[in-house]
Amino acid sequence: MTTSNVSLLDTNILIYAADESSSFFERSRNLLKRGLAGEVEICISMQNLSEFFAIITDPKRVDNPRTQAEALVEIKKYLRSQRIRKIYQGPAMSRVMLDLMERYQVKKQDIFDLQLVATMLSNRVKRIYTFNRDDFLRFTEIEVMEP
Repeated sequence: MTTSNVSLLDTNILIYAADESSSFFERSRNLLKRGLAGEVEICISMQNLSEFFAIITDPKRVDNPRTQAEALVEIKKYLRSQRIRKIYQGPAMSRVMLDLMERYQVKKQDIFDLQLVATMLSNRVKRIYTFNRDDFLRFTEIEVMEP
């Protein structure tokens, strides 16, 4: 499967698209709309959806937390979308992750960004949309874009 034109949406895009009070809401929502209209090819991983759930339901992390049921509605919407590709942590991902860990110095929570990059690369996805550019710029294997 060639996915060279597909871009992964970082979790912060999903969070900001669900938070109308965010200064990144419009840009995130517009990127999602473009993806749903087929103007850009986008994908998400199961890690994105897990992170989305953890953050969007946590009153310590967002001003307007969602209930479990509300978060589940959003997650199902993403999973059902035919225009948003889903990528998974397949068998090749562990090899890619170990290779990245040997090449890059990561500590603490940085491992989750590395895991996301490993998932991308094992699915031949080379671009990511994010507002946290600095978290991904060290990974020369991918292109980091801001909406």
